[in-house]
Amino acid sequence: MSRRSEFATVLDSFLPKGSHRRSRAFHAAMVALGVMGTGPLARAAAPTACDVPNIVARVLPAIVNIGNTGLAHPENINVQNDLLSESSEPAIDYSVGTGFIINSDGLIVTNQHVIRDAIGLRVTFADKTQAQAHLVAAAALQDIALIKVDVPRKLPTLQFANSDALRVGQPVIAIGNPINVGTSVSTGSVSAVNRNLMRTPFDDYIQTDAAINPGNSGGPLLDCSGKVVGMNTALLSNNPAQGSIGLGFALPSNDVKWVAGMLQNPEDAPNWIGLQLQDVNARLASSFRWPTVSGAIVTGVDPGSPAAEASLVPGDIISSVGGEEEPDARAIQRAIVTHEPGQPVTLSVWRRGRALQVTVKGTPWPNFRMLQSNVVPDRARLARAFADGLGLHVIAIDDADRLRFGLGNVQGVLIDRVDPGTQAAALGLRVGDVIQQIGDEIASSPEEVMAQLAYGKPDANDMVSVLVRKASGPQWITLWVGRPDSRQFVFVGPSTETAPSAHEAASPLPVTGHSMDRSGK
Repeated sequence: MSRRSEFATVLDSFLPKGSHRRSRAFHAAMVALGVMGTGPLARAAAPTACDVPNIVARVLPAIVNIGNTGLAHPENINVQNDLLSESSEPAIDYSVGTGFIINSDGLIVTNQHVIRDAIGLRVTFADKTQAQAHLVAAAALQDIALIKVDVPRKLPTLQFANSDALRVGQPVIAIGNPINVGTSVSTGSVSAVNRNLMRTPFDDYIQTDAAINPGNSGGPLLDCSGKVVGMNTALLSNNPAQGSIGLGFALPSNDVKWVAGMLQNPEDAPNWIGLQLQDVNARLASSFRWPTVSGAIVTGVDPGSPAAEASLVPGDIISSVGGEEEPDARAIQRAIVTHEPGQPVTLSVWRRGRALQVTVKGTPWPNFRMLQSNVVPDRARLARAFADGLGLHVIAIDDADRLRFGLGNVQGVLIDRVDPGTQAAALGLRVGDVIQQIGDEIASSPEEVMAQLAYGKPDANDMVSVLVRKASGPQWITLWVGRPDSRQFVFVGPSTETAPSAHEAASPLPVTGHSMDRSGK
């Protein structure tokens, strides 16, 4: 018997038998308590339907794992902000992330930090097939990028939902490749919306307790219809060695869709007026005789910008954009950048105790797209990375080695050195492992093995698979041994090498943030 039926039976036993009073009282009690009927409590108690297994089965073909062979420094990873040690030497590294297909011709959206410093990108589909990918464009300061695969078939796609309609407590599904264990699904709810992670003046993150770990970056956050409400981007942890503690963050789908649409068209760019703002607090409001704490106060105006031409100055308090009241600096900045470039917009301004209307005609955002030189590793960094090879050394196995590492009669060559921060270390090779085979060939001598694993061999494949006997058992591991030439990474977007302007650096665009992963460590 169900709990609902059991409860109804118990309640029924307390009513007199054989009367209309009994049936009427019983029905009224059931409706009032939400046990039966369609009253407000009954409707409120009904859970939101979220058929996770069927949703996942439907969307998985449009979600991809992304492997990035590129440059990375030996890392002291802080999960909160993914800082790299700039003083250390770069090395060839392999990292993973996630993306999802938004166009049947093979266009994929992901986080910018998933593909940064790439020499080569490889996409793995749900059916385990793979394809090389090239970069279409990356936003200069947002954490959003577009890559593309060229395959002889139409691909399934995901659809964007309206993230503005998200409600706190709403069920969500996160899909990605955490720590390179393979495509994984986690579920949870929307913990909060419009979160400010203090990364840009435009932060509008969705917070969720669905597990998000390094490798989930760029993957979709889905609603119960299977549509994308966000792109998983960041996690916060109180311990750099930990993964998810239930504080994951996703870029809202409306932002992702908007930026991705602009990145597809070189002529498109957000609106820019060259203005820096901060929130108004009670002390500022009192000092500037502003009657509320809503709006934002101007902290800087770029010289020669549209804001400067409109005579906006530090100390101006802006309360509305285009007639719409905005609560804070982030909302005002977002309203400005989403306005049509070249079309005048009216700002409500409080200046020296007087209300003014100021009209500003913005321009397309300068250097909206990331420069090729900021995506593809330069030749100097490549040369340093390739100088030390894969970062391993092998020797012939002697009797002392067999005893020390418990190798028995295992045949092959012994790894006796693995340099930290190198590709070999990143892929889990350790001192004491034995390389038994390279592709179809037996590992016969240290000299032959080192020659076969040298970077940039003419007419060689970029990827070489080695059979390694580890303490846990034999395992195939694939190493990248391509030629040290950054032009192998095809960039099909604008490739101008001009430096970013000063105002680009001073006024970041929406939805940015380097967050979690060069993972697979």
